[in-house]
Amino acid sequence: MAYTADSTSDVGRLRLLLYDVVPSGTSAVYGSNYYFEDADLEALLDVNASDLWSAAADGCRGLAAKFAAEALDLSLDGSVKVDKTKKAQFYLSLAEQYMGRSGWDVSEYIDSVNYRVSGTGSDLSEYVGDDE
Repeated sequence: MAYTADSTSDVGRLRLLLYDVVPSGTSAVYGSNYYFEDADLEALLDVNASDLWSAAADGCRGLAAKFAAEALDLSLDGSVKVDKTKKAQFYLSLAEQYMGRSGWDVSEYIDSVNYRVSGTGSDLSEYVGDDE
């Protein structure tokens, strides 16, 4: 299992964007203080055509899913409170921001709709992808 923190490489920069960095002076322990192997980050980059921002968004969505499964909100007599529900929300919000920077974020705007309907109520409108 490989963990590197080289901020001059795409893998290292992706690791920084995902906050998947082990504090200096600490040994790297997979699943404890980092969540992605170098190979995982390289795969994210490959799937996203080396677009760092899209890869970061996918990584954030993966972390959000992981932390959502581990979400816990516990309170003991009001004196001790543990709330781990916000981590998933944080990573989903971060994914949205990264997708906005990637240039791949798709927004669809519509200002009008034109329907063609026959006298019997059949839809005669043309749709994208219709071969007829």
